Amino acid sequence: MNDILMLSLVYGPDTVSTANMMTDIAKGLGEKGHNVTVLTSVPHYNPSDEVIKNPVMHFSWFKFYSESMEDGVRVLRVFMPPKRHKIWARAFDYLIFQILTTWLGLFKVSSPDVVFVTSPPITLGISGILIALFRSGKFVYDVRELWPDVPVRMGLFRNALLIKFVYWLEDFVYSKSASISTIARSFRDTLIVRGVSEDKLYFTPNFVDIDFIIPSNRVNKFSVTHGLDGKFVVLYAGNVGLTQGLEILIDVARYFESNNEVQFVIVGDGAAHAQLENVIIESEVNNLTMLPFQSTELVNDMYATSSICIVPLRKGFSYDTVPSKIYTSMAAGRPVVASAEEDSETAFLLNESDAGISVEPENPSALINAICEYYQNRDSILVSGENGRRWIEQYYSKSVVIDAYNDMVLDIVD
Repeated sequence: MNDILMLSLVYGPDTVSTANMMTDIAKGLGEKGHNVTVLTSVPHYNPSDEVIKNPVMHFSWFKFYSESMEDGVRVLRVFMPPKRHKIWARAFDYLIFQILTTWLGLFKVSSPDVVFVTSPPITLGISGILIALFRSGKFVYDVRELWPDVPVRMGLFRNALLIKFVYWLEDFVYSKSASISTIARSFRDTLIVRGVSEDKLYFTPNFVDIDFIIPSNRVNKFSVTHGLDGKFVVLYAGNVGLTQGLEILIDVARYFESNNEVQFVIVGDGAAHAQLENVIIESEVNNLTMLPFQSTELVNDMYATSSICIVPLRKGFSYDTVPSKIYTSMAAGRPVVASAEEDSETAFLLNESDAGISVEPENPSALINAICEYYQNRDSILVSGENGRRWIEQYYSKSVVIDAYNDMVLDIVD
């Protein structure tokens, strides 16, 4: 049994996928016999009304953090305002979060054997290094995306000195870690090229609760509510951010506009939501619908309603991230059409599982052809869906990946 301290910007009952992952990892390691403490924020990413009314989930001027036991995990939460879209505002929120959680880790938590920090942002790695140094724990850095690469590729960082600094910071965090867990094999290859010892690297991919996400009937509460019964539904569900380039779906949807059977549905929220919504309205395309985040109870129905799931990414970004929605779609028994470079983790996953089609990013014609391939051959939907479900059960179920995290902990502590 080991004492594990986890530091994560988001945690359940927040609804973003990373929050769900961190919650399951913490609970899973607790069930393996470890004592787990989590430093995180109050829910700030589309919290439900029930969560908003819970006093444990709120900041108080008289006590800047709350403490609770949740499914056997000790959870310390600090204040975080609802997710803001302006970069400077989010940077300020992250800074306050980092200061408060670092203080808690240094003074309000027993000395941990392992300090587990998930990214992004990579700056949290500094907190992990400090806590591990002063509390004599082993620092583990969990890479869920190659964070410096993402803002640099997006053009958010343009100053040469700033770019040089963030890559130096990345190297520093990696050098101080006892181990690094990555969600993609391609990440491991990139980090090795950047000088990280292969002995530090562990493959701990995204995973799915296969008891919750299951292949289900297409006629359900979600499909009925949104008038999708009998439709060929192309679903995008997840973060409406800057890396996806979801505007491409307008051109793709317009191609199918004369076909009353085909309906495109975008479900989610994020930094690009308002901009995308305005562009869709201006386009006047009539077979593309945007819906807000759905409650947890409706997630399985939402995926069950789809015929296929679509995951567009801008050029280059498939090297820096692996959308968790791909695993969820596969677990739901639905084929995936993704825009991703052929040597990316996303393409590897779809090709080895034979659960979907990977096409060139930012190419509307390629997306259209892939969708037509499934539309014209409905039997292939069933085959790809079954392949994906079987692959998830074998390699990417929650129990399989939690075992991988547990093995990593035991390796570095022994």
